Amino acid sequence: MSDSTRRYMFAGHAIGVATRFHRLDDTSVNEVPPAQGAVVLAPTGGRSEGRAANFRYDVTRPRQRCLMAVDRVYTWVEGRDPDGRFETESTAEVDGWHVLEKLHIDAIRLHLLAVRNGMDSLAVVSTNGSSVQGLRMGNVTARITFDHEPLTHTGSQAQLADFYRTRDDAYRTRNAGRFHTTADGRELADDHGHHRFSLVSGIELDGPETEKQSISLENRYTIYWRGFGRIILGEVHVKAQDRRICLVRLAMGSDGGGTGTGGGTSGNGTTTGG
Repeated sequence: MSDSTRRYMFAGHAIGVATRFHRLDDTSVNEVPPAQGAVVLAPTGGRSEGRAANFRYDVTRPRQRCLMAVDRVYTWVEGRDPDGRFETESTAEVDGWHVLEKLHIDAIRLHLLAVRNGMDSLAVVSTNGSSVQGLRMGNVTARITFDHEPLTHTGSQAQLADFYRTRDDAYRTRNAGRFHTTADGRELADDHGHHRFSLVSGIELDGPETEKQSISLENRYTIYWRGFGRIILGEVHVKAQDRRICLVRLAMGSDGGGTGTGGGTSGNGTTTGG
């Protein structure tokens, strides 16, 4: 099929924050606050933007409580095709995210750029950086260190696997907690058809020792906070030539059960005929 009968279909999205709750105290509920800053890229490209400010979601059952609030969200995703290249770029900015009147995050920043030099080439992936700042659990602050090098090797699932395979033993030993690996730790494991890893290379907790006793690190990128649940940071999933990032994922338990996303994006595209 000639290039004249083919076209490139862009694909991408960005999300500021999204939560849903299935249990509050001992009561089963179905509370789904509308996602803030959820935007999707049209197959023909262009630009999609989302903004939100001073949003909060309160309930009165089983008691008065704010389930989620956010001060500001700005997201955008753009598809461009200059000079035969196909570029998909996305950004998510979140300021002042508050969940269950417990967890507070001052700022989330996420950026992703994927460039294909022609319809059939692998994407070259880059980023201006991502961060999670001011993540507070009571009086304890988590200081989170990001390492974006693996992200630049997510042009395809095979490319990511090759990146990890060719690292030296010292790298794999140092970073094993970030990657879903095989038993010997030398290869990326198959996780339901895709590979996954975390952008987070380290977490430090700063605060009163009495409060830190209720907080533990389950691996290099997951915080367990007794009375709240799990906070999973910097997740990246790669399947075929698609990559998805979620900077903050919540798996809540205790007196509020549910899930949440803070700062998410994906970028991919396909070639089709006609």
